[in-house]
Order: sequence, then structure tokens, then C-alpha cells
Amino acid sequence: MKIIVIGYGRAGSQFVKKIDTQAHEVIVIDKESGVLEGPDVPKGVRVFIGNAIDEDLLREAGAESADVILALTRDENTNLMIAQIAQVVFNVPKVIAIVYDPQREASFHEAGIETLAIAVAGAELLAARLEGKAGVSGTALEAWRPSGQASARVPQRPLEAQDGSFYVIVVGGGLVGFYLARALLKNGHEVAIIEQNPDTYELVSQQIECPVVLGDGSTIAVLERAGASRANVLCAVTDHDQDNLIACQVAKYDFGIPKAIARVKNPKNEAVMRRLGVDTTVSSTAIITNVIESELPTSPARTLASLGSCGVGIMEYHLTQASPVTGRQARQIKLPPKCSMVGILRRGEAVTRFDSVVLESGDTVVALVSINQEAAVRKIFLG
Repeated sequence: MKIIVIGYGRAGSQFVKKIDTQAHEVIVIDKESGVLEGPDVPKGVRVFIGNAIDEDLLREAGAESADVILALTRDENTNLMIAQIAQVVFNVPKVIAIVYDPQREASFHEAGIETLAIAVAGAELLAARLEGKAGVSGTALEAWRPSGQASARVPQRPLEAQDGSFYVIVVGGGLVGFYLARALLKNGHEVAIIEQNPDTYELVSQQIECPVVLGDGSTIAVLERAGASRANVLCAVTDHDQDNLIACQVAKYDFGIPKAIARVKNPKNEAVMRRLGVDTTVSSTAIITNVIESELPTSPARTLASLGSCGVGIMEYHLTQASPVTGRQARQIKLPPKCSMVGILRRGEAVTRFDSVVLESGDTVVALVSINQEAAVRKIFLG
């Protein structure tokens, strides 16, 4: 088997020592380079340094051909996000994630993610389980279906408010959450903030006129205290993408909150988070990048509009003599699925019927592009 172990702490390191690394291909990923550089790592184990919620890092580690991915970090939200990426992006047959909160374990297990409460002593059991030495069912995991009825524990309520106001829960009381809550209060909405850091909690509680709850906003118990059962919107704006994702999922699937919005620090996580059930993602990095590109008219590729809720954007590509498509008929250009040319701007005029048009240097091609396919489309037009 090809086994990828995420997290080389107590559980991960003990598991790798228990498993037969000669009989199996074992890959280890950890954020801390120090734990992977010592003599502690068995011979033959490949190591990667980085945060495994990064889809590209998982791909580099060979997730597309993995038989098993074990998410064994000390942070359960990281484990749950990795498990879902492994399932929906890479279709890994067997995925197991460590979860410490019994309520959350049951909730995500019901949604099709295999969870496990494991300590160092349990590493031997896990190794035996994967090698078929323990009496455990070997059935493949059911795919995670964020929008499917089987995955939703509580039906979502319709997004409605009689007087135009909403009850919004803001997860994360840092600067973004604080100013967001203040703006929402000013606009007449009811707001509650959830903040995990006690110092930040004390500061925010003294400076804003709305309930502030101390705790982890991705847990069922804390969301219950914040009144999630009657909330219309949840905005997760912490500094950690995995915490924001899990908070949105718990809000939607355990409390039926109709609208879940997540702040995304790594723009590469936007597409997968939407695929995992987040209604709207907001990436400050992507926003600033788009502003910069829109202010640089000579940039070869620019984002004219981002339709985030649909996972597509309107892009323009400026062709030069070196562009691969220059001199070719527009109808011959084959774009990836869910991508299409909208028009061509040529010498100040827009061409929308372009089946027989031959692309020229100096043309600007306007295209509707799936965010997941933008790099491929850019390569087609610009090389």
C-alpha cells in the first residue's frame, strides 16, 4: 500500500515505527522540519515539509495514487480538512482523521469521514488495522457530499428575515471580526462574536455592544451557546483556513444555518472550500491581486470579475506575436470544461461572433473561466 501520514508527532511517529516500511510505501508530511531531519525517521520513508491542507503539496507527495491517508496532527480541524481534500479532490480510498471532540467525531463520522480517537498506545492498533491483522471492516469510505441529503444532519432553513435584518455569528474576534461585527451592528443586524483567545475575548467584550462567547467556534457546544440554531449567517474570519472551513460546515450541517461565509488566507484553498460546502469565500490576497492587475493595463492576463459563488471568473488575455494561439482560428481553440470565449477586443471594437476570426497579435480575448482551470487557460492563450 501507499500510505501518506500527515503529522509526525507522537501518534504519527509511533505509527510509522509500527508499520512495515519495507512492505509499504510510506510518505510523511509535517510542518516542522526539525522532526523530520533527525535519525528518528525510519529508512526508506519519504518526507515532505509543509502544511498538508495545501492541495499542491498533497499532490506532490503522491495523494492521487495513495491507498491510505492518515491525518494525525495535533489540530483536529486540520485533520478534518485534510481528510475531506483527500476524499473529494484525490479520491483516496481510505482516509482516517484523528478527532478529539466526541461530538465532532460523531458528526463527521456520520458525514462519511472515518474518525479515530487515538493515542500513542493506539498506533499499534492502527498499524494492525491497515495491514488486515485486526477484525475491522475494510469497506471504502463513503464520499463526502456537502450538498447531499445524506451528509446533512439538520435541514437548512431558508435565508429570510421579516424586517431585513439577520442574526449573524462572527467566528473570530480579531481585527477582521471586530470591524465586521461593528459594521453589521451599525446596519441594524443582530451579531454575536465567538473568540477562542482569552485575551482577545476580554478586549473585544469591553469594546463592542454585542454578545461575545469564549470558545472554539467550530465546535457544536460553543455554537449552541452562541445561538446557532436561530442564526441566518455565519462568517468565519479567523486566521486559519481549516478552522474557518470546519466552523462553516458545522454551522450548515449541524444547525441548518443557510449562509456560511469563510475568510481564506491561502487563495489556493478557495475552490476546495467551496466544493466542501462553504457558500462564499473571501480572500484578501486574491482581492489585492485582482486590484493590482486591473491597474496594470499591460498585464498579459487580468481578472475583470470574479463570480466567487459560481467558482468562475471573467478573464482577459492580451495576445502577442509569441502567443500560441496567434494566427489560429478562434473556433479551433479548445478550452477546458466550463470555460468559453466570450469575445475578442480588436482595435477598439468588440467582436462577439468570432467563429471564422483569426486571432492576431494585439487582440484581447475575453473568456469565462473556471477558477480551477485558469492556469490551463492562461497556458493555452499565453504559453
